[in-house]
Amino acid sequence: MKSFPDIKPIHRLVLPILVGTLAYLAILLAFDTVERMLEDFFTRELLFCVVLSIVLLEANRGLLLAFKQKLVYSRAFGKYASALILCSAATCILVVSGLLIGYFSWFENMTEVAVYTTELKIFNGIFLFVTLLFQSHFLGFYLIHKRFERELERESRKKESLDRDVSLFHYRLNPQFLLTCLDAILLRLKEKQHEEADEGILLLSEIYRHSLHSREELVPLEEELAAMRLKAAFLNQFVSKHIEISKPTGEQDFLLVPRTLTQLLEAVAYSQLSSSSAPLTITVDIHRDQLELSFPCTFSLTAEEQLYSALHEVQQQYAWLHKSLKWTANSTFFIYIPLEKPFEELPLQEKPKPTSTTQPK
Repeated sequence: MKSFPDIKPIHRLVLPILVGTLAYLAILLAFDTVERMLEDFFTRELLFCVVLSIVLLEANRGLLLAFKQKLVYSRAFGKYASALILCSAATCILVVSGLLIGYFSWFENMTEVAVYTTELKIFNGIFLFVTLLFQSHFLGFYLIHKRFERELERESRKKESLDRDVSLFHYRLNPQFLLTCLDAILLRLKEKQHEEADEGILLLSEIYRHSLHSREELVPLEEELAAMRLKAAFLNQFVSKHIEISKPTGEQDFLLVPRTLTQLLEAVAYSQLSSSSAPLTITVDIHRDQLELSFPCTFSLTAEEQLYSALHEVQQQYAWLHKSLKWTANSTFFIYIPLEKPFEELPLQEKPKPTSTTQPK
C-alpha cells in the first residue's frame, strides 16, 4: 500500500477552485461588508486567489512527495513531520508574498510594500491555515493508517500462532503412547496371540483415525466420548490399566475442542494408580455448559506432573473461546471443561398466503 494517498487528478482540479473561492470570501469578509462582497464577487481578485491556491497546493504536494521516503512510522516520524510542516509554512509565506507583491506591482501599479502590508498579513494568514490543514490531513491519515496496519499485523500474528497451536494440539501424536501401544501389540504377536494383536491394531487405528480425522475447531461431544472410551479400552487391555468411565447424564448436544478428552484420559491414566481390585473410576457429568470429570486422587509418585502438564496444555486451547478449563484437587479430583452449544439456524417463516380482496357480487 502507498505511504500517502495521492490526490486524484479531478480533485487536483476542483480543490484549488474551492479553496481559492473560500479564501477569497474570507478576504472580502475581512475588508468589506456583505453587500459589497455580493456586488463585486466575480472579479480579478477571485481569479488570483484560485491561481494562488493551485500553486500553493501543488507546492505542498511536492513537499509531501519529497518527504515521503523520510516519513516512516518510527521514532523519527515526529522530527520529519515537524520539518515538513515548517518547510510548508515557509514555502507558503514565500509563495503567497511573492505572488501578491507581483500582483500589486503588475496590475495595481503599487511598488511600495508598506502600502499593502495588511493585505499581506491577511493573505498569508488564510493560506497558511490552508497549508497546515492540507499537511495535517495527510499526516493524520498516515498515522491512523499505520497504527491500524500495525494492529492488523499484530492480530494476524496472534491468529497464526493460535492456528499453529490448535493444529499441533489436534494432530500431534504422543510418541510415548504410540511406542507403548506398539510394544504391547508386538508382545502379543511374540506370544502368538494374534487375535488380541489384531484387536489392538484395530483399536489403535480407530484412536488415531479420530485424531487425524477431526479437522474442525470444535467436534461433537458424543464423538469425543467415543474416542475416549476407545482409548480406555486399549489402555485396559494392553497397557495394564484398569479404568472405568461412567456414562454422562443429561443432554449431550454440545461441542468441545478435539482431543480434549483423549489427552486428559491418557494423562489421568498414567498419573493415577489403578488395579483390578481398585479400578480408576472416572465419573462424567454434564452441568449446564460444563463437562465435569471426577475421579478419586491416587497419584503415582513418578507421574503426577503429567496430569498438570496436560491440563495446562488443554487450557491454552480454550483461550480462543474466551473460556477457561478449571480443576480442583482434593480427595476427589474435578476437571471442569467448558462446552459450546452448536449453532442452530432459525427456521424460515412461511409467507402468509395472500387473501382475496374481491367481494362476492
